[in-house]
Amino acid sequence: MFNLNAQLIKELPEGLWLAQRGLFYADSLFETIRVFEGKIPLMAAHWERLSRGLSQMGYALPSFWSAVFFEQEILRVAPPNARVRLSVWRAPGGLYLPENNEPQFLIAVQPLESGMYEWPDEGLQVGFCQSVRLPIDAWSGWKTLNAARYVAAAQEARIRGWDDAVLLNAHERVCEATSSNIFWVERDGTLCTTPLADGCVTGVLRDLLLALTKASGLAIIEKSANCDAILEAREVFFTNAARGIRWVRTCEGTAYRHEQTRRLHELMAAHLQGKMSV
Repeated sequence: MFNLNAQLIKELPEGLWLAQRGLFYADSLFETIRVFEGKIPLMAAHWERLSRGLSQMGYALPSFWSAVFFEQEILRVAPPNARVRLSVWRAPGGLYLPENNEPQFLIAVQPLESGMYEWPDEGLQVGFCQSVRLPIDAWSGWKTLNAARYVAAAQEARIRGWDDAVLLNAHERVCEATSSNIFWVERDGTLCTTPLADGCVTGVLRDLLLALTKASGLAIIEKSANCDAILEAREVFFTNAARGIRWVRTCEGTAYRHEQTRRLHELMAAHLQGKMSV
């Protein structure tokens, strides 16, 4: 017997029952994927991260699941330009210990007008989140449904009038933004990002930017940072696969430039248009 919004029912609706483990235990991973002009150039990278995470969680992945399979399934429902969320959760049954490890999936699509990552004319106004700290463990790199800390950070950002928040980990080191990896350019021009060991998500665009800069003869240093390192930086920017590169205008009142960030945005655009390979 269930009480669903004050309605007594004997069984959960089929859709809710299929998603029972995701709903009850957040036993799920997801990917946020961008479709550009009917193509998904980062699909292989998304599947590589998703499949590694699901394998670590003990899912029994069907042999036909692959980057090609999910690209075909996404393009069955997505318009030419879209933001897609691919969620995967374990089949229903069991308490903390699942009864089986078969996966279910859902593809949700949001149409977009643009067929490229657009350069934002207005930079972001951000600050350091005070309400939560992110844990560091073997699960930190995956995108799970257990997003309560990110929700709290996003709510704090809204209350404080920010566009986004920078989250710290349990050791008071800079980790990431609410839905993005963080990069910064130091005063001497050194380009940096937080290491995976500090608990940030293994971002698809983060990995691509690491590869692109290396292929271009540039270098990104992965290094731990405290808040002062960000406040002393010359430039700060965020990356994620849905929105590309977004530059930060101010953090806690400190103003930043964005010349090198703009060049990296153009480098990313050239790669996605097939003008540069890694």
